[in-house]
Amino acid sequence: MLPLGRSGGGVLPAAVDAVLRLATAKREEIELIAVDIGPGSFTGLRVGLAFAQGMAQALRVPVVGVRHSEVLAGPVVWWPGKVAVWIHDRREFVYMAWATRDRVGAEAVLPWREALAKVVEQPGALLVGSGVEQFRDEITASAPGVTCAGPRFAYPRASEVARQGWDRFRSGGSDDLRSLAPHYGHKEE
Repeated sequence: MLPLGRSGGGVLPAAVDAVLRLATAKREEIELIAVDIGPGSFTGLRVGLAFAQGMAQALRVPVVGVRHSEVLAGPVVWWPGKVAVWIHDRREFVYMAWATRDRVGAEAVLPWREALAKVVEQPGALLVGSGVEQFRDEITASAPGVTCAGPRFAYPRASEVARQGWDRFRSGGSDDLRSLAPHYGHKEE
């Protein structure tokens, strides 16, 4: 993840060109575009997705959307228990999804303390994502038995988005370019 702030949309083309130069590749060699569809920042998701869709259309390549929580859980599916993915939403809230080796569940937007209570109910759970970094001190103080992954597991890696996008494309094809939309979690009732 590259936090670009409000000017992110204007920087994306140059960032793509820099990555291609580092990989000694050309735009014409791109065969698939995999994009993180969220949940996450409303504006950031829309800008990133619109850029990916425009690039896919211009290059005439397929596009595949991958959920943020799936990308965060992917590198830790070896964990013997459940994995709780926490994506910091705003202030005191996180998007929370449970992950196992086989699947990542739906995200719910919860106050972090309520999400922590759910994690405490699952002995041996591992906590990953930006929400862990946001509330690490509070988690450690109020639930010392909870295992928190390190900062390396706070944000999705582009290589994991690419890997999961490629796997999804090989097993099910591409997403419809025009109907691919940001994925927002839901408020738990």
